[in-house]
Amino acid sequence: MKAWSKAWTGAACAAVLGMATSAQAHDLTCTKRVNGQAAVTASAYPFTANYSFEVTNTHPTLPSLLLTALDPLLLLKGFSFPELPILIPVGESITQTLPVVLDSFDDCETLALIDGNADANFDNSFTATFDLGLSVSTARVTCGAATPDLTCGAATRTLGYYQSHLVPLTACLLSGTIDLGPVAAVSTDIGVQGILWGNPDRYLNGDPRNELDRARFLLAQQVLVATCNQRLFGRVPPDNLLSDARTSLAGVACGGMEVFTSRLRAFNASCSAGPFPLGFISGPATPLAARALGIDPSLPTPGGCAQ
Repeated sequence: MKAWSKAWTGAACAAVLGMATSAQAHDLTCTKRVNGQAAVTASAYPFTANYSFEVTNTHPTLPSLLLTALDPLLLLKGFSFPELPILIPVGESITQTLPVVLDSFDDCETLALIDGNADANFDNSFTATFDLGLSVSTARVTCGAATPDLTCGAATRTLGYYQSHLVPLTACLLSGTIDLGPVAAVSTDIGVQGILWGNPDRYLNGDPRNELDRARFLLAQQVLVATCNQRLFGRVPPDNLLSDARTSLAGVACGGMEVFTSRLRAFNASCSAGPFPLGFISGPATPLAARALGIDPSLPTPGGCAQ
């Protein structure tokens, strides 16, 4: 969940974050941190990267107008800066926060590859622009490799794995269409990747999703992943979890959908470091190609969440 606040501070915040790069400017500086630091390592999964993005007016006498605040990589995880453009008084700042949960090494590595790094880290840029220029700040997450787990049973993989691996998805679809209820029925790599890479907050055309469609979309992603875990690895979700989640998708109880989303995420991560079955072909991780292939097939549905 995103949150933002106005932080009334008397001291200007530097835009330099240790190893991070920065563009200094006369009116505004931006500071980006993850878990309060310039750099962190995801040493165990699930790992929560709590990001903060602060923009401070450093002009000695005048308010400064923040025009844009951008972080393209974290846009995939729901980043936004509200109420732009916004006037920031002298010595004051605007802060936005965003928690990003990485369920597995695959989730972390996928973001690193999208960011253009083959060495399992991402330090994507946060850029604030104003009328006289821009300020840039970065914070690094290093993806610690997961310890292989030979005790958890049949393998599972998380959203990040399927986002970046086309070969297993094609194999998953050989078993037939994946029915995601009101969200979509997907039978091609284009549709599957469209769901995996789709924006839970917005439709393909940029229009915002309502609360019901957002809850459905997040659950549909985890249903898709769990379906492929069952088809490819024989890992069956316990207690009719998958069939009950499909039933929930067709309803309007958003709170119930959130519960099923959380339970399926935990199931999909439960053996994410387990070995693949003998003869399984994973193929290379190519998230850029997979993302480019996908087209989100979901459309607005009528109604809203049940009270």
